[in-house]
Amino acid sequence: MKPEFITFTGIDNWTELHDIHVLSLKYPVEFGILFSPKRQGTDPRYPDGDALSRFMWSGLRMSAHLCGDYSRRIMAGESIIDTIPVDLGYFARIQVNHAEPAPTKIIQFRNGWGDMRAIAQTRADAFPTDTSVDWLFDRSGGAGVAPTAWPMHPGGDRLVGYAGGISPDNIGGVMSELEQMPGRYWIDMESGVRTDDRFDIAKCRAACEAVFGK
Repeated sequence: MKPEFITFTGIDNWTELHDIHVLSLKYPVEFGILFSPKRQGTDPRYPDGDALSRFMWSGLRMSAHLCGDYSRRIMAGESIIDTIPVDLGYFARIQVNHAEPAPTKIIQFRNGWGDMRAIAQTRADAFPTDTSVDWLFDRSGGAGVAPTAWPMHPGGDRLVGYAGGISPDNIGGVMSELEQMPGRYWIDMESGVRTDDRFDIAKCRAACEAVFGK
């Protein structure tokens, strides 16, 4: 079974809207935007205000990936509405990147923005049984490190994700394993689709062609 879609995380200041629109018209893709109060606009992976404005009005399928102090405050049950630079209601999904995620806290936060699906990360050998969020297996955290093994899909109609060191160079081998999974899933790519720490649409296209065909 092929993935339902691929999330390409880390669109940035140099990403051309035309290029990602063209890709989205041909393939089932989602674009992840990284958010961190300390890194926004300074770290290449965290787009500045001008880039965010372009993305927010693009009509593309996007997910918000909340990192750093945002995720810590969410886990503490605090609001981030005073510091988050965009309306999260525009996103198809919201991912909270925290080493010890609490689904109840994530859902409580999500409810303040809409009814989009929420995503939490897991590093365990098996996916959690909680179904209130979509679980993404990710031990890499954007560092491009591949796991030694991928956890089995939990079965049923659940949608789960796989991330960690996936790139156009190794995606064929990764898919030979993941396509054997007995249920719905997506894959997430971040470091593997960057060149000189800039989002590389050519690598995204190569990944899509390898998974879905030309």
